[in-house]
Amino acid sequence: MTKYLFAQLSIITTIALISVPITAVAAPEPTRVATEPTITSLNAALQQNPQDLDAHLQRGILHAKLGKNIPAIADYTEVIRLDPDRAIAYNNRAAAKLNMKDYRGAYLDYSQVLRILPEQAITYNNRAIARHQMGDCLGAITDLRIAVGLFKLQGDNFNYQRTLTNLKYFQKSKR
Repeated sequence: MTKYLFAQLSIITTIALISVPITAVAAPEPTRVATEPTITSLNAALQQNPQDLDAHLQRGILHAKLGKNIPAIADYTEVIRLDPDRAIAYNNRAAAKLNMKDYRGAYLDYSQVLRILPEQAITYNNRAIARHQMGDCLGAITDLRIAVGLFKLQGDNFNYQRTLTNLKYFQKSKR
């Protein structure tokens, strides 16, 4: 394994599962900025209702965007404690763990996403990256083959091609 693995791979992000509006790079509309949650506003909401799943999830997403993986993981873990079948919390926690090089933790969380959403092609791709980093090249290749098949069935040619590139890279590195 190379320390530059992430630079060489086409890692598919999981932002598609996050329910945050994507805005263009332009001056934001003043009314839109005022309605977007902040960590401060989410903290206030959680003081009123500590079991607010969406507030924990949104705060975790904001922490992750700021590169604060530990508080993000704490928020995602709280969402999972309150709702063990919330796939997005496992998915986002896995991504944060992957960022922290906790490959085993990421693998376990991605496996939980697949327990809940077994046809989530992107999750197979991301779990393959965690498996490869753990030294499980055959498992990574297996996950990528499944992802390639699912992307093809789902008609997602862009991610199909990116995952195929990862598969070819992993197959070469196995030798």
